[in-house]
Amino acid sequence: MKSLTHAWLVFKAMERLEKASLSARDYYHAESLVLWFKANSHGVEHGVRYPDEVMKDNAHSHVRRFGPEEQGSGQFRKLPPTQLLYQTGLHAPLYGKNFRVEEQDNLPLRCEALAHAAIDGLKMLAGEEKGSPVAPTVNYVAVLFCMLGHYVADAHMPFHCDRRRFSEGFDLHGHIEEEWEDAVRKYYPVEKSSGRFLLNAEGYPRLEAGQDYGSSFLESVELEMEQREFIGDWGDGNRNVAEYIEAVCQYSYLLAYSFIPPDFDETNVTASNWHALPGQNPSLLDIFSHMVFADTIDSIARVWLRVWKRYKVWEEEGGKGTDR
Repeated sequence: MKSLTHAWLVFKAMERLEKASLSARDYYHAESLVLWFKANSHGVEHGVRYPDEVMKDNAHSHVRRFGPEEQGSGQFRKLPPTQLLYQTGLHAPLYGKNFRVEEQDNLPLRCEALAHAAIDGLKMLAGEEKGSPVAPTVNYVAVLFCMLGHYVADAHMPFHCDRRRFSEGFDLHGHIEEEWEDAVRKYYPVEKSSGRFLLNAEGYPRLEAGQDYGSSFLESVELEMEQREFIGDWGDGNRNVAEYIEAVCQYSYLLAYSFIPPDFDETNVTASNWHALPGQNPSLLDIFSHMVFADTIDSIARVWLRVWKRYKVWEEEGGKGTDR
């Protein structure tokens, strides 16, 4: 995904937490997280660019690539039942079939590491006196949250979880991500000087809906968020950020192979034939995009809330308890 898309998803995740119907405990923590985010949201567009433009660890840390394999594992994790990747993945042709993962790819561990870094940064801010030379700044911690949101989003891009190399050849991967970026830019204006979104009165990107907005997948994502139940849990069997993101990557892999059948790869998918591949239809890309964006928003919200809760529990216990 490209930078404006990443920034839009982060903003939408916070809006999701502010407006969703939450349990009393989750609402208590989400309220403080949203207030903290709005006070420190001026760096979102900058922070989400760091993984691509500064870290440049795209080779292995932005991906977790799977492929069907006779000799492999057929064990798929679970996700919260509201996740569309999960709902469709359970019926995907490759679900339950053996697969092999490229073990050098470490996206789930990258997310886990950033989650710990964000919690540690918050603890250091709380534990050090103002002006301490060893304390991180609140802006730095906010950037860590934005970077975490970037990597969580990458797990939902099916071509980040597909061992076929769709960034090569026709570059279908880049083509679809450019379409997403164009859609965000079309309906959510940015300041030319800063590259930041223009915000509405609630502190989120301002929508300028044209006559064709009703046919955009972005509107369908907004409607999905209004009606979907928010579940704060990881899904049965997932104990932490890494295991949750591993599960997301598995179902992103299934979506990739449902979208582009196994007989096709970067060598025979072209600009002229990809819309005519088996199973394709004029609306399939919109369905694909809807699923990816809606689930990404929920996942960033879920991961940020769980990270924030771990810090707040530590804070509530006077810094003496654990963050579990």
